[in-house]
Amino acid sequence: MKERQELLQRIVELCDSVRKSGLDPFDVEVREFFDRLRELLPKLKTNEELYLDVQAVLGLADVIFQQGEWIKHKSSLLYLDPLLITLKLYALQPRDLAEVLVRAWHPIIDLESLSLPAIREGLDYWRNLPGLDERFKELEVAEVMTGEIARRELAKMGILSDEDLTALLDRTWRELKEAVGKKEFISYWKFIQGKSFEETVFRAWLVSFLVSYGYATLDIDPLEEEINLRPLPKPQVLENVATFSVPIAISREEWLKRRKKLA
Repeated sequence: MKERQELLQRIVELCDSVRKSGLDPFDVEVREFFDRLRELLPKLKTNEELYLDVQAVLGLADVIFQQGEWIKHKSSLLYLDPLLITLKLYALQPRDLAEVLVRAWHPIIDLESLSLPAIREGLDYWRNLPGLDERFKELEVAEVMTGEIARRELAKMGILSDEDLTALLDRTWRELKEAVGKKEFISYWKFIQGKSFEETVFRAWLVSFLVSYGYATLDIDPLEEEINLRPLPKPQVLENVATFSVPIAISREEWLKRRKKLA
């Protein structure tokens, strides 16, 4: 009963965020949520559950209304969706694309050059510049003792780590694949959980590099409030790929709470 109420409450809050916080209405999977509500309806027993179900249905209806208003607004601005433009480009023949390029191409020719007075001014500057011996006379040069610092000392200073980052990421990636096993993913919080808060933060830091460098991906379910980590078979090159940041806060209180839950 508590799980049903929490699910209904999350749907209601998600719909409210579209109206109040300006969330993109098309980010809400309306059809999927209606299917979930249809499954829950026979299981609802109390008046409170039925009331939440009505609120959820009204909220999803409002999201559909917001989607319609968004389309009307964009249509009034002659807005073209990037996907429609991409499909249009794929449908054009090479000759048609060439004609579009010719009609839209307006090359700009720019030539930069030094004038004779500027060249003369530069020449005079170098001719009148004192020699290196005269310029360095006023500089005080002190003898600097050089030597070799041990790797361990550099590690204490925070300049160099004891382990190469690439090797560390590779080891963490293999650990992730072993933890997933035959499954497709593992809970993000379960994987980064360490014996101490500091170790947990360090593992979260490593996971951020795994995702950024194409070793793994994050799957976020806003409805169920779950974050899953999915390892890739091999690192993917992320050049020319649009990325986005997902801030995940880790406090000591949150760590203690999740540690007790996973214990």
